[in-house]
Amino acid sequence: MPRLLYVCINDGSDTRINKEIKTLATQFDITYLGIGRDDSQSFVKPFCTQFCLVKGHHKSIPTLAKYFLTFIRLYFSRRYASIHVVNEQLLLIFFPFLWGSRRRVVADIFDSIFLRTESSLIRSLQSLVYRLPKQIIVTDENRKTLVPTKFQSKITVVENYPYAFEDVQPKAAADDELLILYSGSLGVTRGTQLLADLIQLSPKVQVWMIGWVYDDPTRQLSQDPQVTFWGVKTQQETMRLASECDYILSVYETINDNNLNASPNKIYDAIQAQTPVIINAEIKVSQFVAQNRLGYVLESYYEKSPSRLLQQLILQKKNFVFDKMLRHSYTWEAIEDKLIRANL
Repeated sequence: MPRLLYVCINDGSDTRINKEIKTLATQFDITYLGIGRDDSQSFVKPFCTQFCLVKGHHKSIPTLAKYFLTFIRLYFSRRYASIHVVNEQLLLIFFPFLWGSRRRVVADIFDSIFLRTESSLIRSLQSLVYRLPKQIIVTDENRKTLVPTKFQSKITVVENYPYAFEDVQPKAAADDELLILYSGSLGVTRGTQLLADLIQLSPKVQVWMIGWVYDDPTRQLSQDPQVTFWGVKTQQETMRLASECDYILSVYETINDNNLNASPNKIYDAIQAQTPVIINAEIKVSQFVAQNRLGYVLESYYEKSPSRLLQQLILQKKNFVFDKMLRHSYTWEAIEDKLIRANL
């Protein structure tokens, strides 16, 4: 099989990366380059021919230096049919090696640095970076529209759908209780304070946390008696837990364009798990949630009345619907072939 070099700064635990590696491994011998403290949660390792995890933190200068040298060693050690690079930062770092390369370079944009900043200088680099790859993968149609017109012909939309899920569990909370799933990247811009407020209001509010904790307030929340922290789980394990909850939290503070145009992966998870989301109205995809009755839409990320919200969440938690056609359409199995074609 042809060889593919998959370059990212994840340890192999990310759910999107997990799906991509499993799919690409059906067509390529994969060399994986990532960063992490250990490989105990590197779920992709069994699917890779070569798995290179640079030990350390992705913001540590010594770790990044070792990572850079490891890339150079891997890059020159063998011929790759495709080099799959996750996010624009790494395209910038490895630009001198990838520019003019005969290998097929694929950019996979999960979260765009150019949507996180108002700096015209940084945004001006986008045109330079996007000239490099043969294909640019984005996670939804909305993010495709945010790519400059001259690069639209390079775009492939590979939606962040979950695997089809049939193991839906009964809801764990009583009718007058509230159980919320808080998963993925966990931090103060993703709803930590809202959950802390709800917990303070009532002992009948419980939170299940799954994922990566990014700040001290969220770490404190994870230690609350009304919170269960499950650590990092595979997507299928997360879906099973999500199906037991009353809601999946999917809010984003309105601090940049990246958040306003957040990819709707938790909404797709909600459809499969048959668990509604909580999302704030500022996020563009909240319109899809409202139209399809997939969850509770907050008027604003900055909730002014947590007590009223708590009452409404309990009152409405059984009022949402999950159309069977949506469940069959929004699955990774339905679209994964687009990922393979982008790399061939």
